[in-house]
Amino acid sequence: MVVLASSNRVDRFASVMVNLGKVTLKNSNSVIGLFLLVILVGLLATTRLTVDEDRIATFHKSEALFQADKSINQFFDGTYNLDIVVEASEAEALFEPEKLRKIEALQDYALSLQNVNGANSIVDYLKQMNRSLNGGSPKDYQLPQDQALIAQYFLIYSASSDPTDFEEEIDYDYRVANIRLNLNEGSYQQTKHIVEDLETYIAEQFQGNDLSATLSGRVTVNYHWIKDLGESHFVGLALSLFLVWTVSSILFGSITAGTFAIIPVVTSILLVYSAMVALGIKLGIGTSMFASVAIGLGVDFAIHTIDRLRSLFVENKGDWDAALTQLYPSTGRALFFNYLAITLGFAVLISSKVVPLTNFGTIVVVSVTVSFLASLSLLPALFNVIKPSFISDSLNNSEQLPQLSMARKWLRISSFIIVTGLLGSLLISNQSLAAEDSSVIPTDAMTIVNNINQVDDGEHVKRNLTMTLIDKRGKTRVRETRTFRKYYEGEKRTILFYQRPSNVKGTAFLTLDYKQADRDDNQWLYLPALRKVRRISVSDRGDYFLGTDFTYEDIKLEGKLDIEDYNFEIIKTEVLNFEDGLSYQSIKMNGIPKSRAIAKELGYGRTEFWVDTKTWLIIKADYWDQKGKLLKTLINADIRAIDDILTRHKLTIDNHKTGHKTIFEFSEVDYQSPVKDTLFSKRAMKQGK
Repeated sequence: MVVLASSNRVDRFASVMVNLGKVTLKNSNSVIGLFLLVILVGLLATTRLTVDEDRIATFHKSEALFQADKSINQFFDGTYNLDIVVEASEAEALFEPEKLRKIEALQDYALSLQNVNGANSIVDYLKQMNRSLNGGSPKDYQLPQDQALIAQYFLIYSASSDPTDFEEEIDYDYRVANIRLNLNEGSYQQTKHIVEDLETYIAEQFQGNDLSATLSGRVTVNYHWIKDLGESHFVGLALSLFLVWTVSSILFGSITAGTFAIIPVVTSILLVYSAMVALGIKLGIGTSMFASVAIGLGVDFAIHTIDRLRSLFVENKGDWDAALTQLYPSTGRALFFNYLAITLGFAVLISSKVVPLTNFGTIVVVSVTVSFLASLSLLPALFNVIKPSFISDSLNNSEQLPQLSMARKWLRISSFIIVTGLLGSLLISNQSLAAEDSSVIPTDAMTIVNNINQVDDGEHVKRNLTMTLIDKRGKTRVRETRTFRKYYEGEKRTILFYQRPSNVKGTAFLTLDYKQADRDDNQWLYLPALRKVRRISVSDRGDYFLGTDFTYEDIKLEGKLDIEDYNFEIIKTEVLNFEDGLSYQSIKMNGIPKSRAIAKELGYGRTEFWVDTKTWLIIKADYWDQKGKLLKTLINADIRAIDDILTRHKLTIDNHKTGHKTIFEFSEVDYQSPVKDTLFSKRAMKQGK
């Protein structure tokens, strides 16, 4: 019964194909006219096809991400970025007011363009700082006119900033800067005028021997990616059709046969173009791929039809009517099953929530359907009317049919391999040496902490400090200072005078650190270009000190430990070896903040440090952030006695999160010469001593 039912279904399919054949052969001219109309409409639609791509359109309109993107672009500056990278010829050239004004003009022009809702660059920071340091009047929201003042503004910003705060706006040499534009549209059609207008402005009004600009960012990448898509799509399509035509012509030994072989594929592609225009589907990265799949799948129907018709023509001794009639119940039925397998496989994509996959599946199903119908209606109709000689001649060359049949099989195998490839591409060191000496080393953590805090660092000190800051690319900034520090009862005073580079020479930074936790420290900054002393906001303990990788708390403690902040425990004793050949008998300890609030304030979730058992100096420390990731590593080196006080001459701290590094090198350290109280005053800051 099952066999009988299956046989009945096959007979019904054969009956359908026979009826298709009867209609086609009886109305051949009408069939040809209908498909000719499809071709003409498709050619017209091709001229109206829109090339466009928008990444957010990948998601269905009902998706939360799509809705959020829509709201942000409607009520805020936008989610799409376009960068303008400005490059000067020399380091620190972007301190020059003239160059900054050119950047400002370029930014203002960009803001005048449609769909550009916001812009940000180093110019905005400098204008805001100029306003803040001159009383806050709106009229002072402008670029400073003095090169030295601009350099000092950058320095003042670093007073409590992360060393990498400006890395998205300006490079470490102050030679390359970035203007970031925010757009509320991301599609190619909505943003191409922005890219083209900016390129014209830059070429005509910005580029010079000392300053240049280049467009970058996601919007620019999309523009250049999509700009040539239409042209490359049609060039690729033409090349693919030419190759199929060439191979078909060689296999059948006839240029005419090769032409007939590509007619169904061309018809299907043109109909798809018409459907895309009617449904508003854009030609983008995903949809442009349909043509390759359509050619690979559709040409098989045509070649099979032509080859089988030649065989039937020979078998029926040149009887065209008999050959065409017998084509449908046998070959037509087989191609129909092949068509069903292909279309049902791609039809699954139509149910996808990913819009490009839905569009792609729909387009491929349409194109394969048209190729199938054209192969079994348009081609037979053409053969019935034209009766091409390459089929008629096959009667006289019937001995070549086995070779042609074999060639056809190889072509089908090759097509299968190509299509399979297309579908696949679519769907698819810590070492340690322990050495214990429990008879000498304390076993109580607080005893060790007290030993560390009791190490003498002098009541006052004069010294030179060279700060070398190195970014993740290896570029450096070097700042040379003269520093003074003095302890008073319950108070620590520190003043720092910049000596180099020349554009910040004379800048002074004064801090008064109080022992009382409930009393805010005081900070002042003197900018020689303004000739004014400004009190600046008190930095949190975890803020970075003057743009370095040290925090204010690190600088304040100077190698000591705060028992109010941490709980300490001993981990183990070990010999700590360094690359310079020095080794230390050390105690490795752990420090855990006493509360989450303290951890947040300090910026450290915990710290591990190694203490030299001979000097009770911390020689190495690792700091973890509050998420448990290693944040920084500190190495204290070149430890020598100056005036009988053990002094760390070199401190190196690596920031593992940012790739930034800071090196402090002290020289001309003097603990003996007196430090006057008057040195820690606003007057001394102005005088530079």
